[in-house]
Amino acid sequence: MNFATIRPMDWQVLQVVHRLGPLPQHKLADHLGRQRSTVNGATQRLMASGWLQKVGQSGQGRGRPAILLAVNRAIGCFAGIDIAADELHLALVAADGHPMGRATVVLGEDRTLDMVLEQIDLALRGLLSQIDLGLKNILGLWAGINGAVDRLGNVVTCASLGWHNEPLGKLLTEKYETNVLVQGAATAMNAAAESLMGAGRDASSLAYYRAGQGISARFVQQGRPLAGATQRAGELGHVVVEPGGRKCPCGNRGCLESVASGPGIVAGVKELDRNDIPKRVLKAIDEKLPTQEIVHACFDHYKEIDTKPFSTLLYRKMNFIALGAAMVVAAYDPEVLVLGGYLFENNHALRDGVHRRLREMVLDWDLRNLKVVEGEVITQDRAVGGAAEVCQRFWANPRGVVAHD
Repeated sequence: MNFATIRPMDWQVLQVVHRLGPLPQHKLADHLGRQRSTVNGATQRLMASGWLQKVGQSGQGRGRPAILLAVNRAIGCFAGIDIAADELHLALVAADGHPMGRATVVLGEDRTLDMVLEQIDLALRGLLSQIDLGLKNILGLWAGINGAVDRLGNVVTCASLGWHNEPLGKLLTEKYETNVLVQGAATAMNAAAESLMGAGRDASSLAYYRAGQGISARFVQQGRPLAGATQRAGELGHVVVEPGGRKCPCGNRGCLESVASGPGIVAGVKELDRNDIPKRVLKAIDEKLPTQEIVHACFDHYKEIDTKPFSTLLYRKMNFIALGAAMVVAAYDPEVLVLGGYLFENNHALRDGVHRRLREMVLDWDLRNLKVVEGEVITQDRAVGGAAEVCQRFWANPRGVVAHD
């Protein structure tokens, strides 16, 4: 980030404008409790350096209209990069917090860290060029990955990409010379969102159980997330539930994720005789539809009498998913259990089946008064959310921008 540092007083002016939106210059002094001459000097410097811009006029009274000042969104932006199993999702948020652009890139067969970083760089440069900005304009960068991440931004493990102990945060910081925030599994972001504004907003404790491409859980107590000593709390997708079962990308066999995640379910169905698979499901498989659509087709048909091997398979998968939810309840004893991830979305058969089996699996179920609900907050676009998060962090603590007296 090649911006000259600005004075602490100037930064106070910027923070007020960013928080309150376009303001006339004379109002800034009132909000800051400073003399107008001092504030006027700061605003002139900020406009000269490009941080502030004039965005119109205010007032329709007798006096001269006041010029409105706002943060110049062209001064820079914040980037969000969601590194999924098969794709990269990128988003840009302007300095004033407004979305500026999004892009999705399919990952190639080589998914080593070096190759993924190359794809990130190419995609990021292309997205920035669309809004006439360059790498030097990145004020902060967020990277999210479905795996365990430590406090230094190192990817401890990401089974879907085969990454172990990779210095993702360090490499991104060196590459783009900006503040970088690396966060782990999507479940952490979803749990926080449900606790803040979703299904658990009125609960003192919440557990978020996510079942989709992977399986994991997170717990929030009094608004504070539980991450664990190594940031891996809730990674129950890699608990072995079927010893000697299907090979998991983590290296073990029979992990909950390898058995009962979306890919695990589809893999099990594909091993059946084609005559035992319902026609609609078989059609979805043959047309190579997304895993989510195949899974939903499966649960739409899992009770069909004439496909007993298929129904038996789906019943076993459902039991494993319920077992994961039971482990979450037993470990956390939450007030609210939120079921999230694409396995539960628009899938009443699975949600109802898991709820029924929880009653059989969890000790003292009737005494817990546990509320089991579907997630309310749509947090699929992690890139946008991540970019917005680093934007907020920047305005709270802009390291490298404000000069030290």
